[in-house]
Order: sequence, then structure tokens, then C-alpha cells
Amino acid sequence: MIKMKFKYFYQLFLTQFVILFIACLMIGLLISHFMKDYLYETQVEDLTAYGEEIAKDVQNMSDRETGSPILQTYQQILGVKNIHYVIFDDTAAIVYPQTHRPLPPDFHLKTDEWKELQEGKTVSTLVDTRFTDQLTRVSIPIEKNGEFAGGIMLTSPISGTEKVIGKINWYVFYTILISITIALILSAIIAKLQVNRFRKLSSATKEVIKGNYSVRLKENPIDEIGALAGDFNKMTQTLEESAIEIERQEKRRRQFIADVSHEMRTPLTTISGLTEGLVNDIIPKSETDRCIALIDTEARRLARLVNENLDYERIRSNQIQLHKTTFAAHEFLAIIKDQLQLTAENRGDQIIVDTRDSVQIFADYDRLMQVFINIVKNSIQFTENGTITLSARQEYKETIFEISDTGIGMDESEVEQIWDRFYKADMSRTSTKFGESGIGLSIVKQLISYHDGEVSVHSVAGEGTTFTIKLPFFVDNE
Repeated sequence: MIKMKFKYFYQLFLTQFVILFIACLMIGLLISHFMKDYLYETQVEDLTAYGEEIAKDVQNMSDRETGSPILQTYQQILGVKNIHYVIFDDTAAIVYPQTHRPLPPDFHLKTDEWKELQEGKTVSTLVDTRFTDQLTRVSIPIEKNGEFAGGIMLTSPISGTEKVIGKINWYVFYTILISITIALILSAIIAKLQVNRFRKLSSATKEVIKGNYSVRLKENPIDEIGALAGDFNKMTQTLEESAIEIERQEKRRRQFIADVSHEMRTPLTTISGLTEGLVNDIIPKSETDRCIALIDTEARRLARLVNENLDYERIRSNQIQLHKTTFAAHEFLAIIKDQLQLTAENRGDQIIVDTRDSVQIFADYDRLMQVFINIVKNSIQFTENGTITLSARQEYKETIFEISDTGIGMDESEVEQIWDRFYKADMSRTSTKFGESGIGLSIVKQLISYHDGEVSVHSVAGEGTTFTIKLPFFVDNE
């Protein structure tokens, strides 16, 4: 079964049309009802005013003067306005004109109306007749000597009022018709604009589905659609940045795999060759000890590559626990110097420790040792025939370390990337003896973060590099 689509443009247009039509219809009915009531009340007021004037004159007349020229004059004047009146006595018999007949059935007052008239109240109502249109009827009481003596009944056909109301209704109808036409034209324009905005959003979404994250929409935050466009742009910007980062990380991952494969192939080849030589007695007995030592060195190198990766994953997934203690900075840095002194001398470097005996550290000893070994090895790797200085000083609630070298340094682009897991410096600028995996500094960043500390680097190409580490000294018990 095929489902018919009801486009949003037509939904919006039809909704606005129905709302406008109902609103205009209600307005027209209210205006018509109001004008009918208003004209009826105006007519009642006019008839009441005429009736009261006639009643004043009748109250001063005797019974024999009911054919007075004054009453005839009133009749002539009111006749021009299509108003007729009769005067009746307290028995409801007509005394003017002098017919002395009772009021016709169409004009007969009801009991409650007659009672109100006797109480001196003016009675008004609409009367349906058998031969003419509706009449507006107003009855005015007449009193003589303080007693009810009859009344004056004035009638005027409603047809004139209906014509006025009909004319007003036509004016209202034309006005509403023009208003609806203009409103619908404006609604169609606005609906078209809104639909176009949705189409642009739909088109942009399709581009995102295709993988084009650079698409952007024009933001106009005056309404929800504009706000949606802003959110869409933020989304695509985030996706674009994520895609760039994923691509960058993927390149580094491939480079990392290539580097690790290369680094592992060399010691594995060495171990395999030496082992085969020993097994087949190809290597002289005098070289056996040296071969075993070389096999041990290469095996340790492989273990270091594997351990660094496993250690990084444990740190990254927060699977380590820190055991912080307080210890002296001078002794700590001296141990690092002793461990790496031979390595530094092989590169022609000198390690200098510059700190006071009073400087204390509050940290996990083993993990901080791992941090400094990584950084100092990195400095040795990029420094030849230079100096590496390890310094520490105590400041308010923190211990500050600086590891400075006089090596080849880095440019700004390298400084921004050294903390990334798979980043590795240009191999044409350095040896591969240390830092084979390219994840040492990434481990440093994570471990310092776990210590609630900060690590930063300042480097100038051709002049050297300085790593600065700040660790809080007092335990936060809050």
C-alpha cells in the first residue's frame, strides 16, 4: 500500500488557513451580533425618548382631548421615521386613535409586562407579526394624579435596522476576505521560507551521511530553526574535528606499528641468529659469553617495548593505584643520575643535579621514577655532547621540577604533539636507541595528571628543551 505524503508546506499553509478562517468567522459573527444589539438598543432608546415626550403632553390633557392636534403632529413627525404609536387606557383599550378597541393580539402585553407597566416601568421587546417583519415595541406608562392611567405603545419595523446590519455585514465580509487573502499570501511566503530552511537542513544532513563534515548552515538565532542550525553546525564541527583527529591517530597508529615492527624485528633477528649459531656451534666458544649477553640485551629491549604498551593501557584505563609518600628531592634526582649516567656518557652528555637538601616531594616514588626516567631518556636521546640539568625547588604547597637539556630542541608543531600516544620524532634527526615506541611521554602526561600535577614543555629548535613538572606537596584531606 502506497502512503501519500502530505508535505509540510501544505500542512503549515492549511493550518494557517483554517485558523484564519475560524478567527475571521468568529469576528464576523461577533460584529454582526454586536451591531444588531447595538442598533436594537439605539432604536429602543429613540422610541423611549419619543414616548416620554408624548407621555408628558398626554398627562396634561383631559380625556376629551385625545384627538388633540398635538398628537396628530407627533404622528406625522414620527410617521416620517416609520414610527407609529397608540395610546391605551388602563383597560388596554385604544384611546388614540379614537377606535376604543382593545390592542390587537400581536401587540397584546403579557401579564408580566402589564405588571411592570403598572409599576411605572418602561417595557421594550421584539414582536413577530403575521404580515410584516419584526417590530421593536416600547411601552411607556402614563400616570394621572399618581395613578396608572394607561400607556403609550410605540412600534418601529426592524427592517431598516436589518438593512443597516446587512450592509455592515457585507463590509465586514469584504474586509475579512481581503484580510484572509493578504494573510494567506504572507503565510505562503513565510511557509515557503521555513520549508526552504528545512530543505537546506535536510540537504546538509545528507552531506553529513556521505561523510562531508565540512558542511555548514547559515545561523539565524531568532527562532528554534535558527538555534537548530547552530546546533547542527556545532555537531558537524565536532564531527569534522573528530574525523581529522581519527585520521591523524590512524596515521600515527600505522607509523607506530611500522616502527614497533621494525624495532622488534631487529632484536628478534639478532636473537634468532645468535641462538642458531650457538646451537649449531658456528660461534666460537670464546664468543659464547658475549653472544649470551647480547641475547639478554635484545630480550630486555623486547620486554621494554611490550611493557611500555601494557603499562600505558593500564594507566589509561585507570587500573593503577598511587601510594604517595614524602621523600627528599636531592636523593631522588641523584638516583636518576646514577641510573642514566652511563647512557648519557655514551652520548657525550653530562647530567647535573641542582637542588637543595630541604626540598621534599609528596608522590608515588615508583611512578615518579618512571616519569623522570622517561623524560631524562628523551633528553639524552635528543642531546649529544651537551648538558642535562635536573633541578627542584619548593614553593607554596607545591614542588617544582625542571629537566633542561642543550639538545636539538623542537619547533612549535612538534611541541604540540609530543604528548600524543603514537607520536614519534623525525627519525632522521635522532638515533633509535631510546624511545622506540613513541609512548613514553604519553605515559608521563597520564601519571602527572593522576598526581593532580601539571607538566609543560618549552623548546627552541637548535637550543634545547625544558620540561617543567609541578606537584602538590600537601595531602588534600577534604
